[in-house]
Amino acid sequence: MARPAEGPFSAPSSTTLRFASLVLLAAAVTATWWGTLVDLWHPTDGLPEARCEVYSGYYTQMGPSAWLSPQDEVKYQHYQHCAAGVALPNILSVAGVLGVLALVTLLLFALHPWWHGRRRRLVPIEELPSPDSTALREELRELVGLAGLSRAPRFLLDPANLRPAGQAFGGLGRRRVSLSVGLVAQRRHAPEKFRAVVAHELAHVRNGDVTVTYLTLAVWRAFVLVTVLPVLAALADPLLETTQPLRNPLRGSRHLLLSQFIELGWFFLVLIALGYVLRVSVLRAREGYADARAAQWTGPAALRGVFAVSAERDGTRWWHTHPRLLTRVRLLERPEGLLRPGFWETFTAAFVVQIAGDYARQAKDNWNAPTGSFAYQGTYDAATALTALVVVVVAWRGAAFIRSGAGGRGVYTRAGLGLGLGLASAYGLSALRMYGVLRNGPGSEGSFTAAGLGQDLIIVTLMLTAVLVLCHWAGHCWQLVATASRRRRVLAAAVMLLVGWACLRWWNDYNYELPPLGPTLSADTTVWRHFVSQAHGTGLDLAVVEAVLAPFILAALIGRVTVFAAPLLWLLPLLVGAARREAIRSAARIGAIAASMWLVLDIGLRILAHLTAPPAVRATGGYAVVFLCWEIAAVLAVQAGAAVLLGSRRTRMMPALFATTLTSLLCCLLLWGEHRTDACLPGLGLSAGGCPGPGDVFVAFEALRAVGILGFVLTMAGVLLGRRLRRRPKPRPAAVGLPGTAARLGLVAVAGMFVAVAVWPTLHLWPDARHPRVDLVGTALGLAPATHYSPEEIGKVSYRDWLQGGGQSQLAGSHTAFFRYAQQLEPSLLKQLQPSLVKQNLDWLAIARDPQLRKSCQDLATAVGQARAFPAPPWDTASASWSSYLQQLAASADNCTAAATAADSQAAQADLYASWVSTTQQVNALLEDETAAMNPLR
Repeated sequence: MARPAEGPFSAPSSTTLRFASLVLLAAAVTATWWGTLVDLWHPTDGLPEARCEVYSGYYTQMGPSAWLSPQDEVKYQHYQHCAAGVALPNILSVAGVLGVLALVTLLLFALHPWWHGRRRRLVPIEELPSPDSTALREELRELVGLAGLSRAPRFLLDPANLRPAGQAFGGLGRRRVSLSVGLVAQRRHAPEKFRAVVAHELAHVRNGDVTVTYLTLAVWRAFVLVTVLPVLAALADPLLETTQPLRNPLRGSRHLLLSQFIELGWFFLVLIALGYVLRVSVLRAREGYADARAAQWTGPAALRGVFAVSAERDGTRWWHTHPRLLTRVRLLERPEGLLRPGFWETFTAAFVVQIAGDYARQAKDNWNAPTGSFAYQGTYDAATALTALVVVVVAWRGAAFIRSGAGGRGVYTRAGLGLGLGLASAYGLSALRMYGVLRNGPGSEGSFTAAGLGQDLIIVTLMLTAVLVLCHWAGHCWQLVATASRRRRVLAAAVMLLVGWACLRWWNDYNYELPPLGPTLSADTTVWRHFVSQAHGTGLDLAVVEAVLAPFILAALIGRVTVFAAPLLWLLPLLVGAARREAIRSAARIGAIAASMWLVLDIGLRILAHLTAPPAVRATGGYAVVFLCWEIAAVLAVQAGAAVLLGSRRTRMMPALFATTLTSLLCCLLLWGEHRTDACLPGLGLSAGGCPGPGDVFVAFEALRAVGILGFVLTMAGVLLGRRLRRRPKPRPAAVGLPGTAARLGLVAVAGMFVAVAVWPTLHLWPDARHPRVDLVGTALGLAPATHYSPEEIGKVSYRDWLQGGGQSQLAGSHTAFFRYAQQLEPSLLKQLQPSLVKQNLDWLAIARDPQLRKSCQDLATAVGQARAFPAPPWDTASASWSSYLQQLAASADNCTAAATAADSQAAQADLYASWVSTTQQVNALLEDETAAMNPLR
């Protein structure tokens, strides 16, 4: 059964979206702040996960367990066991703080009605004198019936308020509505205004605003108590973030205050300000819906009269909890405006989701969730799912707004821009925060470069485009299912959520972990040039190879989930009636004809290859790569041609996408068949193997993933181009209705086969051994695993983890002990270095037997023993430097101990000086190793 339209209440309200954003922001900021404090208050000898790497001997750069030897597999198991126990205390601490936040929120929410009634001294209407209350109670009962409330609220009188006003409030129990004395008095000379004000308050109860309003206030107040005040206290006294937070309060230096603000303070202040803005926006948004509901009951004229009386002296400012009266009057005239998804509400929702996702990923890194675990993958998928949910809600509201006749499809563009820019702004804010934290860290000078900024702009542009397309697509789907049954609407919303999650999953996977695009493509181009040279190719061959393989590698970064969900973009609209059955059949015919044309082109390419290339060249792996690129370019060409043809025939976008998807599926199946029977085709085969051959099945099927994505882009561009080339009247709107059973089964079969064929190489071929030519071509396409780094390179990168896992602490401890020892020997060392600066003879025995020097010698020996007990660095170069450094430290400690009883003071001084010089050289060598480890690899 179709659901009747309810005006501005036919879609989720913006109040709900803003309230959810506030709750998520409060939880994310609280968890981020207290997670930071927990790490600072409970320091460990290096980062916990890095410490687990050091003591287990397994470093993450060694690769997954499938790549490890049996000995390294044992180390990996020790690492997993260690990492599992490291994060638990911090997780429990942050969970406890979030529990306190929730408990304080519920407590404030439950106590508010009691406190409000006590503070205002409210009196139940029933306790008024009978002559005054009987008629009033009857009129209130009538208004409650008009509002359709199943349970009447309890009406109270506010004796201290002489202005005509009302307020709906409540907590866990029955709702309450307070009426001021001035409003009750107004009932006698302006009954229509009295009814309008009471209806407005009852509309808050009917809309569920009472719960949302006072939960909003409770969340904000709890957020202030649990998070905002501690943040402000830490900004005023940075020593609160040390291991002894209550020692020397308010003794932080000006430099420390400035550093604290640059690293963390401004970030949290921005988020706190955003929380306050969300609080105000929730309280403001609810008023428009209450006005619209009350106007349905009593008519807009009465409310308009109430607002007109006070509009001239309206002193509302941006921080007030009610909108300006003139704004409310305009909404009364056009209540459909409440359905429009605004730019700022989608911006803030996306911003908050991204911030929460950033914290989840940070927690995953800090707490070392095992790769592939539910917690590890959930950090990426949760934020993406929330973003997809925002897209679905935006599309729902936008479709209702368009159905009301108040606007067009531009509403999706406005909301999509807000959503995309919100994600990008939060990403940029987090990047700036990381820059503030890491600006003085080792190796940070190359972390924020122009190349990195350009790469960020590329992925932000791709994300913004994807969000805009998704918003328009989801809105189109909602318009198609607007009058469908509830079950079909729920199923359609679930599919939209799945598609949104799949199409945006790459954003949260790669916005912080995307490999450098420039160096990646530059290195790959060198390999491709070698293939073209091996095939004796021309400049045209090189252009085709680069044009095909570069987008393939970039498309591979999008992720397989996105590719698998691509058919759903046309499947759902076509199943719910986006095109007639005849249009679907026509699109299928054009897709099949385009695949046939590709087969003809491929046969022509094979004939041309036999005419122009000798057999020895055709048998090389480089020629296989070049020829495969020509075959894939032909697939893309026929897809683009079919799209232009469909556009010139004014075919809708969804049937056109179905046609080109069918083309890509058939072409890749034909490609596999040709490679399978390559040696069986006299005059057409390119390989010298047996018949049938092994076939490049991996490449043929894997290519379908990238062909599907690129084909979608070419289809949209081709359809738009075809419409421009042949100007004809726009197609009539498709008749609302579903295609026949056969058509629906055919659509599902094509989409299912597309997914099955794209999944096939992953499930059945990789990483098993394949034909050598397949391996070569797969490597050229970027489909094979990355080349393993050498043991030297793995050790070099692992050395960074060794430093973070306690090596830096050992270096600092031993350095401190050595330099304190050197300070005690300074007069003697100064005499060795520059004798002219020492005017008098020094009593060597007095220096050597000095208690402070002997203590420094003992401290140095203790530091050497602790450092030797610590695991050696995994990098051979640094390990050799570390070993020599410890040997020199031990020699210094031994010479210092022996100097007290040395017979020859001059020889003892010389030995101490020699050991001091050698140790200093080893310190410099270790610093050079650290600098080298921070440099990027090839």
